[in-house]
Amino acid sequence: MSFKNKTVIITGASSGIGEETAKAFLSSGAKVILVSRSKEKMEASFKSYDKSQCVIYPFDLSQLDKIDSFVRTIIKNEGPIDVLFNNAGIGSESLFEDIDLRVFHEVMQVDYFSVVYITKSILRHMIDNGGGQIATNTSVAGLITSKKRTVYSSAKFALHGFLDSLRLEVEKHNVHITIIAPGKVITNFGKNKLDSKGNPFGKNSLMPFGLSSKKAAKIILKAIKSKKRQVIVSKWSDIAWFGVFVRKFFPSLYFFLAKRIDA
Repeated sequence: MSFKNKTVIITGASSGIGEETAKAFLSSGAKVILVSRSKEKMEASFKSYDKSQCVIYPFDLSQLDKIDSFVRTIIKNEGPIDVLFNNAGIGSESLFEDIDLRVFHEVMQVDYFSVVYITKSILRHMIDNGGGQIATNTSVAGLITSKKRTVYSSAKFALHGFLDSLRLEVEKHNVHITIIAPGKVITNFGKNKLDSKGNPFGKNSLMPFGLSSKKAAKIILKAIKSKKRQVIVSKWSDIAWFGVFVRKFFPSLYFFLAKRIDA
């Protein structure tokens, strides 16, 4: 697939993986529709790009009841959509015994239900236009578990089940589903991660040895271009690869180790 003259929607486009992936799509000749809560951040990040190729749509995806009309507005204004990259999300880190259950609702609303809603809103459009591609950032936390991730992994495992099932239904319509599962990537994601009371951590806990967002974007574009079913986005030295391998082939060893590691 060539991205030249294709139209791509990217959520969570104001920073990190979303921002760098949007820039990579723009460099490939695509028209990119940027979606994020922060208009100011998007304007600052993309001020040097042609406004006809890079269109900003501020929106809060937690407003589930407004997603369908929002998508219809984009299609009306911008024309057919070829690729949707569901990238927006929030994290959470805390012991389940300490957590306020409202955090479950907040994370599931953005990380899971907003993806379901926006995918539902755009799917019929893609089918009517003869096909398209839906890529979703799910995280390695949707493949393996670790301590203090009961909320986050719940949302990400749910996404994997939803997307794998959806793929079986829509392939006949030439709609392709790609799961993007990042491991350690250097972003500011950790600053907005929620603690047990639903408050942002305000700082990154990730050490600076992860994959850069720019390199992550290259892997993501390659996966979307080749219509891969799933790709893990991380350095080969990332423990994510080891964890996925051990969980699949040596589950007892995986759980033995996982109890002793704070990932």
